[in-house]
Formats: sequence, structure tokens, C-alpha cells
Amino acid sequence: MYIKIDLATCDGCKICYNVCPQDVFTWNEETKKPKVSYEEECWFCGICWMDCPERGIDITYPVSIS
Repeated sequence: MYIKIDLATCDGCKICYNVCPQDVFTWNEETKKPKVSYEEECWFCGICWMDCPERGIDITYPVSIS
């Protein structure tokens, strides 16, 4: 996985869910927290990480070996 949400740190503010330009996240109504559902759509722009007030998102950028 390239995107991980620390659910213990996440306060459920919905910022990542709302700002993602690719709709990578869905909302889990049970936990009231985001879920990474469409990771393959991620552009690795980092806006979810930058805007998360709790720094509860970790992005591992893919490495290309030529």
C-alpha cells in the first residue's frame, strides 16, 4: 500500500476525503473515518498529507528502477 491512514491519530475531520482530486478515499460511516478505497487512482500529489491537521496520513511514493 502506498497510502496509510493512522486511524488512532485521525480525528475524522473529512479534510482528506474532501480535498483529494482523485477521490481516493471513501467514508466509513461506522468508524466516521476515511478509508483508502481507490489507491490506484492516486496521483501522489500529497494534498491529503499536507492538509491533514493531525498528520495521520503516510504516503510512500513508488520507486521506479530503470
